[in-house]
Amino acid sequence: MPILDQFGNPISGKPPAQHPSAVVGLSRPYANYPSRGLTPEKLARIIYEADEGYLEQQAELFSEMEERDGVLSQIMQDRKLSAIGIEWRIEPADNSPQARRLAEALREWWDNSDRVSWMLDLQDALGQGVSLVGMAWRRDGGMWFPGQLEHIDPRLLIWDTQQKRFLIQAEGYPQGYAPTFGQAIEHRYKARSGSPTRAGLMRTNAWWYLFKHYAIKDWVVYAEVYGQPYRLGKYDPATSKEEMEALERAVRALGSDAAGIISKDTEIEIIEVAKATGGPEVYRGIYEIANREMTLATLGQTLTTGEGEHGTQALGREHRRTRLDLLEADVAALSSTLRRDLATPFAIFNAGTDSARLAPKIIGIVEEPEDLAQQAKTLDILQQMGYPISLRWVAEKFGLPEPAQDERILLRLGTPQMAPQEARSPLAALERELRPGMMSGQQFIFEMIGAATEAAAQGLSPVLARLLQEIEAAQSPQQLRERLIELFPDLDTRALRQLVEAGWLMAELAGMLAQREDSR
Repeated sequence: MPILDQFGNPISGKPPAQHPSAVVGLSRPYANYPSRGLTPEKLARIIYEADEGYLEQQAELFSEMEERDGVLSQIMQDRKLSAIGIEWRIEPADNSPQARRLAEALREWWDNSDRVSWMLDLQDALGQGVSLVGMAWRRDGGMWFPGQLEHIDPRLLIWDTQQKRFLIQAEGYPQGYAPTFGQAIEHRYKARSGSPTRAGLMRTNAWWYLFKHYAIKDWVVYAEVYGQPYRLGKYDPATSKEEMEALERAVRALGSDAAGIISKDTEIEIIEVAKATGGPEVYRGIYEIANREMTLATLGQTLTTGEGEHGTQALGREHRRTRLDLLEADVAALSSTLRRDLATPFAIFNAGTDSARLAPKIIGIVEEPEDLAQQAKTLDILQQMGYPISLRWVAEKFGLPEPAQDERILLRLGTPQMAPQEARSPLAALERELRPGMMSGQQFIFEMIGAATEAAAQGLSPVLARLLQEIEAAQSPQQLRERLIELFPDLDTRALRQLVEAGWLMAELAGMLAQREDSR
């Protein structure tokens, strides 16, 4: 029984005989420029045509939009490159020797391929809804590898509602032909449920693109009418035709040269045009709303591309997490596509049709950026509390190099200078024997509190025993109060008094020593 692909067609154990470019040109030589004279009616016709399965006009419009709109181009590139720039790993399907051999071979090809280029072509599916990259296979070292990967123009695609797949228009195939197994990588992006022809982000952005450029056109017209003053030339009824023509040339020249020569019998008057209330702000508002909506539809948030009027740091972090969700979804979709259309053909062409399960896994690693500043604050608090922290771990976490021999080191204000050999020891500050003047002030206080507590427990034991005896014998709070007042003059508090005096003295000496060490 033959092995079938995702479309129900038998899978061959041999690579396709030719690249899609041998059957069809990868791009049309001429463009229709559908964005020229774009209106709501024209946009609706283009979208309706795409819903019927013919993507030529829609695909060209989407490409033109990204080319002509700077904001749209930037946010689309941001979304595309986010998934490409992460770390990608090739892992074996299981622990069998054959699976590991296939993974190692594919990893070597992956590292040497022009990965950024053809993955960027695949990410074109974010806007278009689908993207195809044709493949040609070559024999090298007894194994088959993808040799040539080229983007197939999305204008050539036709959606076949019966087969539920995209076909490629070609000479002799006016209704399109289906690429064979291993002949193309077909990546789809699903922004919404329904037909794949409607799944791209540009379906949403197209309307805001239209409104935005309507506003720009009206804004330019407004600027032409109200953006500069009127210049009127006045002439006497007896002025000759030559003088009138000279006056007209002078008036027109004032718009750019701000200079001219006229007869003294003529006059030029500058009239300041009254500004229409709210005129430019209306167009500016539409322009900004369109940019914001396109950014929101593409990136899931707006704070990473512009200044939020009421943005906060917490809101910014939340929006970065939203963007991380989109990145994880993009990477998961790419991983699935690459394993199905790249790794699976690679395994079958090199190990037989029954080796699809051995297809290497292509995994993108998405890691949330660590907030090193917040971690540094946490470490500072833990250190002040006396928690032991490995300097080796801190150096690895923050990427800090170990100080060289006799190299000066950066110290916190109020911290005594350590010898270079002490600074180089990974656990020097925490594992060495503590001695006066060579520890931080806060740590010295913690050490002194511990010693003082132990000394107080020993020195006050007789006093506490006497007090507990009176508490047990008292019949009421009033009786206990009277008894304690009588007993207080006879209590021996010399040990407590000596302990307090010693504590003040130690604190004073420690401060003087630390100040002397800092002044060196």
